[in-house]
Amino acid sequence: MAGEIGGTEMLLESGGLARSDSMEITNDPRFFNDNIINYRLAAFAGISVVSGLMVQNAMDHLFGMKKTMTVLPTDMDGFFQFIAFVMLGLVLFLNMLSTYVGVAQPYHTIRLMTAGPTGFEASATYYLNKNIVAWRHMAIRGALWSLPLYVCSSAFRMVVKFDRENMQDTTPQGDSPPAEEHIMGLIMMGYFLLMTITLIYVACKHNAVFEERYHFAKIAISQHHEAAHLMKTGGASSMFGMFRGN
Repeated sequence: MAGEIGGTEMLLESGGLARSDSMEITNDPRFFNDNIINYRLAAFAGISVVSGLMVQNAMDHLFGMKKTMTVLPTDMDGFFQFIAFVMLGLVLFLNMLSTYVGVAQPYHTIRLMTAGPTGFEASATYYLNKNIVAWRHMAIRGALWSLPLYVCSSAFRMVVKFDRENMQDTTPQGDSPPAEEHIMGLIMMGYFLLMTITLIYVACKHNAVFEERYHFAKIAISQHHEAAHLMKTGGASSMFGMFRGN
């Protein structure tokens, strides 16, 4: 019968896996107007797309690479393979976290925003909750820093690829790579490390400029709030005295 919950759905609800109730749907005209949260969510959505692609790439490399590795530096190829494996695992985790946060937070925010007359206030308090803010910033920072980390892992894999793929082609025993190919692998490793350093420099420069502008914006907002408070409590004369003192 329409509107009644089925047996499977009742089982899901009783087990805490799903809910059969939802917020009422009200065609409030305010929902169709832009607000600041929509703009912030739009900026956040781009990170989720990149993170999803990075998750797939990291997963493919983790399962595809040979697991002949060691934690002992005496075996260069095995040690480099181990370092690359650990880096790729970290890249996978950071982008998986970013993908989840990039899907969950916009979903929760929009659901709250459309939850009746006080929807915007509810979504704003959710968006500005310190726990939610901390994970959002962690997700964005992790996704961005995973890019140079991904290139750095490829740098360590370059030596291993050049060595192991040329061993069997040149020596029947395959116990040592040709010196020329080994040197070429080291050169390519340096090339990828140079790209990693460049990406880190670009990231640091962007962060420095953003933090500087953000600091000035917070000062301006604080001064604006202080001026508004003085207008409410002390009147126009107090506000004029504040500006004259500056």
